[in-house]
Amino acid sequence: MIFLYHIHDEVQEVIDLSGKVIQIEDRKPANAMITLANRFPDQWIVWCHTSNKSLLTIKELPELLHHHRLMMSYGNTEDPFLSSAIGYIEDSPFLKMNGTNTYPTWCMSSAVGAIHSSVLRLTGNVITTHRGFDYFLNSLARKSQKQGLLCYHEPRLLQATYKENSIKKASIQSQYAFVKEHFKVQWLFFMLLCHIRYENKRPFIACLSALLFVRKKNVLVEIKSIPIQSTKNIINDFDVDVIIPTLGRKKYLYDVLTDFSNQKIVPKKVIIVEQNPDPTSSSELDYITKETWPFIIDHQFIHQTGACNARNIALEKTTSDWIFLFDDDNRFKANLLEEIATAIKETGSYCINMSYLQKGEVEKNVTYKQWETFGSGCSIVHKNIIEETSFDMALEHGYGEDVDFGMQIRHAGYDVIYAPQIQILHLKAPIGGFRSLPKFPWQEDVVLPKPAPQIMFHRTKNTTPVQLKGYKIVLFIKYYFRQRIKNPFSYFSYFKKAWNNSVNWSKKLPVDV
Repeated sequence: MIFLYHIHDEVQEVIDLSGKVIQIEDRKPANAMITLANRFPDQWIVWCHTSNKSLLTIKELPELLHHHRLMMSYGNTEDPFLSSAIGYIEDSPFLKMNGTNTYPTWCMSSAVGAIHSSVLRLTGNVITTHRGFDYFLNSLARKSQKQGLLCYHEPRLLQATYKENSIKKASIQSQYAFVKEHFKVQWLFFMLLCHIRYENKRPFIACLSALLFVRKKNVLVEIKSIPIQSTKNIINDFDVDVIIPTLGRKKYLYDVLTDFSNQKIVPKKVIIVEQNPDPTSSSELDYITKETWPFIIDHQFIHQTGACNARNIALEKTTSDWIFLFDDDNRFKANLLEEIATAIKETGSYCINMSYLQKGEVEKNVTYKQWETFGSGCSIVHKNIIEETSFDMALEHGYGEDVDFGMQIRHAGYDVIYAPQIQILHLKAPIGGFRSLPKFPWQEDVVLPKPAPQIMFHRTKNTTPVQLKGYKIVLFIKYYFRQRIKNPFSYFSYFKKAWNNSVNWSKKLPVDV
């Protein structure tokens, strides 16, 4: 393990774990790290601002750095290096960070952090280094995360809060340069619009300079070539409970149970919550008791419909270490659970999201990566997650309950890891399921809410205020071309009323339907 101590953009000292000084000629931290990675190809490189040196948790580093495809740092989550303004153009879950817990994000800080030499050897020579150390770290994480590098905000790197003088802020010129290099060029002008509209700033020169002089680097980094094998031991006996909400899919559910019966690793229990809104109806799943199954089936029949309620009922019944959230119209191979166990061991992750394709679709991802969403029909989570999460009933019969559940997982200190090599076929059954939307009270309003109140609820809860402002302008522009009011002044007035109506209804969720 190599320790690089610096004061922002100048290296002060480089030592190994024993305290031996390592001589380095280039005093720029980014260049020094690349040089060190080439000299020590199988070492972790830890960077730390000198003011945080006494706070560094050296003894805990081996536990935190449990496989080589990791990059982590600890810094200001409320106002990171690139400032919160990056939220105007970045619509992902990686910005609304929980500052006190581990959190998946590409937003890095030079205050303290760590990365393995094998990653730097792949990426270092193709990442911009001349714009400063923090810019280099954020650029490396932003480009590599999409290709399989797992990046985190990690407070456990220090024994206490970082020193304020270890935090550096990007200039407005660096912010626009970063946008030009890492996003499509139109987002330059969009951020300029947001700065003018929301912050009364007019950084025309920064925008123009980035447009003319910053080159976009399309980098393909083969992160998948780095072996991944976590040193964590989070699987003892791989006990699994499967939860399945179902409505009107007797045949499809039978096939799901049959596929689970044929698994090399058989689930301990399958929990089925069957729904039928007809109060006079009874269960149609006669095969649950008529046939013999190699696992316990816990079946509950209810007349209240809704996936959130059904899944929450099922989650309360789980007793195993691992809970598999599943749909009633999936098909899968006999080694599915075996592949999941392997993925958990390799990544050390408490949540694995699988490839969920329909017939004819082709998986484009090739390796593990941090997933921006969450699939409640194709994910396995540890019981520790279930103890801190549930499906938000405010989103029942609406939109976003999956994404919201994923955000709860992240804010609890975990991550959603996508495993594209584990594939489940989603049949999208033409019968059953939640095929008819209920009538919501706002559908009688003169000015209908825009966006839907459930979407507003999700975005208010799970995105930053800056991200919400950026989303508002995007929606304003897109919706203009989809509605009938073409007078821009009249449309502006209409949209403002529709937005405010959505905000008001979102505060009243859940509603009776």
